[in-house]
Amino acid sequence: MQNNQKIIGIFGAGGFFGKHLMRQLTKFGYRIKVATRNPYLKGYLKPLGNPGQIELFKVNIFDSENVKNFLKNCDLIINLAGILYETRKQKFYQIHSEFPYLLCNLCNELGIRNLVHISALGVEEKNVSQYMQSKLQGEKNIQDTFKPSVILRPSVVFGPEDKFFNTFASIAQFSVFLPLIGGGKTKFAPIYVGDVAKAIVKALELNNSEPKIYELGGPENYSFRELMEILLKEIKKKKFLLNIPFGIAKFPLAYFLQMMPNPLLTTDQVEMLKYNNLVSGDYPTLKDLGITGTSIQSILPKYIYRFRTGGQFG
Repeated sequence: MQNNQKIIGIFGAGGFFGKHLMRQLTKFGYRIKVATRNPYLKGYLKPLGNPGQIELFKVNIFDSENVKNFLKNCDLIINLAGILYETRKQKFYQIHSEFPYLLCNLCNELGIRNLVHISALGVEEKNVSQYMQSKLQGEKNIQDTFKPSVILRPSVVFGPEDKFFNTFASIAQFSVFLPLIGGGKTKFAPIYVGDVAKAIVKALELNNSEPKIYELGGPENYSFRELMEILLKEIKKKKFLLNIPFGIAKFPLAYFLQMMPNPLLTTDQVEMLKYNNLVSGDYPTLKDLGITGTSIQSILPKYIYRFRTGGQFG
């Protein structure tokens, strides 16, 4: 590896985005430092680059000195850190709001050139979900604190190992119905994880002196019901689509489901489903980054076939 290559520090790379992003970054020759709570469990990331190109570091994101030491020598920073539900140890505001604030202050102190932060489509004042409010506060903290930053707001992200289609396909394996929260009318602009990874790479090289926000949605909008119909068609299963009003979805359904170790649904997620998850037109989009969105139909069959009876031969 040449010493003149730019060094990128990444937080949250062990999640869904991580592997897809690594492949994009290593193609461009970046050297990558990955901050993780447990490097021994993230060893699968290292073979995605050339020998020595990807290094793993044990970092506690709530320890200022620990994070500062990690950031030294970095030119660019990517923050993918986020959670979909709270646990006893991980809270929305800690990870989505407080950590970005800490990160931005340290980026200023150390002269980092650019920060790319992953937020969420649908972030707005009127959305009362704690997830969305914590994301909104995180965005405000970044915009107020670190000017050369880029905030990306993706809609529901799909691709291998996604938490959306894979979860509902798993439910369809044992349930006679799939739930349509609020009647399945909520609309989404599903975006392929590979396109989000490309957007992150493009955002890294923007030379902006003021914070920029991009809304990332796929080429087509779908209602929740339409997405479930597409899924059932791909896995070749006939299931009853059951309308569940928001009130019942919140209590008792989500109230009890959120007590599971990996909740299928939480009361906060029910609140989020009351709002459409679409590109507003008020901010630049995927197209402004020179990226053409990938359709669900061209990707979903490549990984969801395992839920068919007989797998890919089903």
